[in-house]
Amino acid sequence: MAQYLPTYPEALELKKHLSDAGLAYVHFHDQCGYSYFQFDAAGEEGRAAAAAFWQAKGMDVSFQEDGLTFIIIAKE
Repeated sequence: MAQYLPTYPEALELKKHLSDAGLAYVHFHDQCGYSYFQFDAAGEEGRAAAAAFWQAKGMDVSFQEDGLTFIIIAKE
């Protein structure tokens, strides 16, 4: 599966979604063909909300070992 590169409007939509739910703040990092998100701190509820947000758009989420950093995976 290939990494999906979110647009800035999608990143802002996720940030608003998490903020409105009172969940952890997430940073969006976009670098030359690679992007990722990183929570300041996140519990299972924040990770689940982020995953559900992208799954509703037909994507998967892959969290790194730290549990804070994640990328979006395009479903094929």
